[in-house]
Amino acid sequence: MKKLNPNDPSPLYFQLQEDIKKDIESGVYKVNEMIPTERELQDLYSVSRVTVRKAIEGLVFEGILQKKQGIGTIVCKKRMAENTARLQSFTEKFAEQGFTVKTKVLEVAKIIAPNRIANHLQVKEGVEVLYIKRLRLVEEEPIALFHTYLRADIGPTEFDDYTGSLFQLLEEKYNINIYYSERTIFASEASEEVAELLEIKPGTPTIMVCYSTFNNKEEPIEYAEGFYRSDKFEYKIRLMR
Repeated sequence: MKKLNPNDPSPLYFQLQEDIKKDIESGVYKVNEMIPTERELQDLYSVSRVTVRKAIEGLVFEGILQKKQGIGTIVCKKRMAENTARLQSFTEKFAEQGFTVKTKVLEVAKIIAPNRIANHLQVKEGVEVLYIKRLRLVEEEPIALFHTYLRADIGPTEFDDYTGSLFQLLEEKYNINIYYSERTIFASEASEEVAELLEIKPGTPTIMVCYSTFNNKEEPIEYAEGFYRSDKFEYKIRLMR
């Protein structure tokens, strides 16, 4: 029998959430294993069904638990995180965390820049740019789909190898000094194409990140749009005062 603290100002469902989190972190409940049923949690903590349901719903929303029909509630894999304090490529940041990263290059071509892309790259509409479409996998799972546009005058061609770090290619092969990146992050529903490639259902919320990358002359060299699986990925932002 476990006890929650009735004198704690935090709601009981929140205390229950935190206790389940601690049990997951300590290995009491392991990834892909079921946690106790709602009834068992009611008896274990001497709380109501409503309290248990609110706690579980909160943990499902956070991506810590997943409800599987006909099976029960299981512990999910921890989301991969991006720390925005450092500018790194997709390959660099996840390889540094110990993950196995792979890239499937789906398309590479020179295209005529539409107005929207030309504005981001600060080139004239109608100028050629290099378009790269890549599916990024971590631990063999599809995590993100990227549409990347590079200014054609900075060096890279459709014959380069884009299966590794794009930043590394630009820096080492073309001597481009990457200085900073600006990002816009928002929610987006997965289109049929995005859903198929990321192995999710159409309309599933994804994290869309729009990137503009600049060189040391503060000139834009890359514009990219990435669609991340929201059940596998999270952004971490540190704000200091």
